[in-house]
Amino acid sequence: MDELDLGDNPVYLVDDCQDDDSDMDSVHTGVSELTMHTMSTLTSEAVTEYFQEINGRMFPIDENIPTLFPTDHTEVRRLELQHRALKLLLEGNYFGPVKEVLAQCESGKRKRVLDLITGDGIWVREMAAEFPHVDFTSVDTFPLVPHTRLANILSYEVYDLYNGIAEHDETFDLVHLRHAMPRIRDIPGLLMEVHRVLRPGGLFLYGEYQNNGFDASTPDHSAATTAPCLIRALRASREIYMRQGAYAYAFRDVPPMLDPSHPIWGKEKGKGFVGIECDEKVVPAGPWHHMPRMREVGLATQQVWCEIWRSHRATFLSDGGMDMEEANSIVDGAIDELMNPGPRQLYGKFHVLYAFKPA
Repeated sequence: MDELDLGDNPVYLVDDCQDDDSDMDSVHTGVSELTMHTMSTLTSEAVTEYFQEINGRMFPIDENIPTLFPTDHTEVRRLELQHRALKLLLEGNYFGPVKEVLAQCESGKRKRVLDLITGDGIWVREMAAEFPHVDFTSVDTFPLVPHTRLANILSYEVYDLYNGIAEHDETFDLVHLRHAMPRIRDIPGLLMEVHRVLRPGGLFLYGEYQNNGFDASTPDHSAATTAPCLIRALRASREIYMRQGAYAYAFRDVPPMLDPSHPIWGKEKGKGFVGIECDEKVVPAGPWHHMPRMREVGLATQQVWCEIWRSHRATFLSDGGMDMEEANSIVDGAIDELMNPGPRQLYGKFHVLYAFKPA
């Protein structure tokens, strides 16, 4: 390991680039081996090599990562607020039989969790505090923030997930993934990797926004006429996502991919997932809901969505074929519809699922 000082908050860079004739098993290295051989901490100077400025905002420079959301301090604040909103919505950091899966073993063997697309790291930190008897590994495709060390967070790692997950087969008891749509082009390949690194009987948790808007004040819940700027902005963003190779409909596409009969698994036995349970959560985008908890979700989501459109202004200019006047009109209009809702009851949908690797 190269000893590059980043103070007390290191992020580890995993070098998974390989020659064409190399043995792919060398990518799937255990944590201890990674620490000894293929990881280096990132200096502040090295971190800047991951980003580029586009229309005044910072975005990933890696061409394999869609340039949909910026990677600056404003985005970090948005992610923190989004996490709080989802935690309120789900009434916790997870759904499904997580406590059962992560229960302490009588043998004393420590269980392990992998958090993919860790972002600002708040989910993995809170989970590590809730489950001190479990060891966590955190992975992302670029270093968004310096991460705080905790005794049971073994490492925060940065590497190209499109080259695979750099872990041994059957390493983890639980893999957590959310918000993959704007970050991963090859979702089928990633799902196959999740299956590989899960232990038999291991649990997969997944969450994704639908990337559409609705209005509960209309008979059919359509917001097309009540919030036309918001709907136009959402449509433009989906078109950009698809042009960049992102899964604009990941919420819809992922569940059937998990089924063992899906073509991505071929005809091999023991592939795919079982016990697949899906749910759709209504996420108010304003304080209109009658339940106090959901009003809090709505207030937070209202701010999150406004920040999304402010950040997408740069994307509309660079990838949406818009000039400044058109981009401003869509962004400012969508924000106005959110912040001055009148009789509107705007909301989105967050899709969650859990599934098991066959035992």
